[in-house]
Formats: sequence, C-alpha cells, structure tokens
Amino acid sequence: MGRRFSGRIRFRRLGIVSKPVRDALALTKSLERALRRRGLEVLFDETTAAALHKPGGVARRRIARDVDLVLVVGGDGTLLSVARTAPSRTPVLGINVGVLGFLSGMRRDEALGRLDEVLRGGFRADRRRRLDVTIREGPHRGTYRALNDAVLNKEAIARISTFAISVGGEPVARFRADGVIVATPTGSTAYNLSAGGPILHPELPAVVVTPICPHTLAQRPLVVRSSDTIGVVVADRGHHEGLHLTLDGQEGFPVRAGTPIEVRTSPSLVTLLRAPDSDHFLKLSEKLKWGI
Repeated sequence: MGRRFSGRIRFRRLGIVSKPVRDALALTKSLERALRRRGLEVLFDETTAAALHKPGGVARRRIARDVDLVLVVGGDGTLLSVARTAPSRTPVLGINVGVLGFLSGMRRDEALGRLDEVLRGGFRADRRRRLDVTIREGPHRGTYRALNDAVLNKEAIARISTFAISVGGEPVARFRADGVIVATPTGSTAYNLSAGGPILHPELPAVVVTPICPHTLAQRPLVVRSSDTIGVVVADRGHHEGLHLTLDGQEGFPVRAGTPIEVRTSPSLVTLLRAPDSDHFLKLSEKLKWGI
C-alpha cells in the first residue's frame, strides 16, 4: 500500500486543522506563514479559525473535500477527526504535538524543515482501510464511518451484556462481556490493544473482533477477512437502555438491545502521509515500547 507521490504533483490548496492548544496553534501560525510565502492557499477548519481569531473556516467534516492536502497539527485524536471522513483522493499528514502521535507522519520539530519535501510529493502514502458501520433500525438508523474502531458496550460499565457475533451471516460466537470492539489494522494499536487484542500490520486485509473483559477466559479475539461482514447484536432480553455505540472514541449514540449492527470494510480508503524513512515496527518500538 505504500507508494511515493510523483515529483510532478504539487499541493496548491492546503487545509490546516489544529488542536486548540498553545503549542499546536503556535506551529499552525508558523506553517501558515511558510505556506503563504510560497504562494499557496490556506484554509482552516472552523475550530482552528476561531482559536486563531480568523473569520470563516470550513466544517471539519468537509475540509478535506475542499483542499489538495490537509495538515493536522495535534495528536491522534485530532487526526482521527479528519481522517474518518476524508476522501481517498486527499492526503492527510499528521504533525504530532500530542502525547503519542502513533498515526502522525511527522514530528513537530520536522514540520518546517521538511515542508518543501512534503509539497513536492516526497512523503509516502499509506492507504488505510476504514469501517462502514450500519445501524439497521431505530432513531440512529444509517451508515457511519470509522478509521480505528467501532465499540459497543454498556454505559454502566459494571453491568455486562450478552453479545452475539456473526461473520458473513453465520453465527460464530456468543459471550458475556462488558463490550465488544471491531477494529481495523490501523485501530489494532488503539483500544483493541488495551483490551488484549492482537497488533495487526496496517496493510493486512483483516478486521479484529475483541471482547472487552469477557466473562470467560475461553473467549479470545477473532481475526477475520476484510471481505467479511461482521454482525453484532446485544442479545439480552428486557434490557433496552444503557447501550452505546462509539466510533473512533469520538462519535457515538445510544442503541437498543436487539438492534442489528453490521460492520464491514469500507470501499473508501483514507490516504495518510508518512516520511519516506519511517518504519512501522520502529514506530511500534518507539511509541508503544513493543519488542523492548
């Protein structure tokens, strides 16, 4: 999935999305000045524009549709808020000003020094799989997108529920647990990892289904093909309140027990940029202390 953009490609209209904190906003101002000196057009999302006391601003859900490249100054959460809805044609480059920055393609101290390399198309493009999550009934009926994961659990975490899982329409598991995570390879290093799930290479055509604190030690995470449709339903009878579906830990809403939820790999990929000298396993070692 990794490839190098052609040297002929130029990014002329750039969007900047910043976490509204001092360090991120200071770097955002420096990037804006550097881009405008190069004769490039710069757009901000509404939150960033307001934090910089600038008029206007584009809705965050739309900014990637209106530019050639989005620079995200912040941490993984800020990047997820853009990458979840970005069209495949628009690359997204994360500049880490957060704590972990596992999804970021560049450190903050590199941002200005490597800016021309980015604009020339010198960074590599990772095409990451996303999830389409479909609610079949109820007030939130519809299809939603996630880059990391979809999580179904009880709002009152002390109570456990019965989850029924199907793959390709065939039942494969039924277990009691606090919740269940369906994660992409990109999301395998997020909540899935904390819940005891496996680390998947980001290019692997797979999805992982991980129970959260299952009531039996025999219930383990399940890795399935990315072409499979995963069905999730809370099978408890008489319990209709307190269930919550969360996408990437950022968007969510209540669902009723018995509501069918289908999760499949989206045909729409997201393009994340990374430095050509970066290495996935080195990043695992540096960020997560894996293998040390």
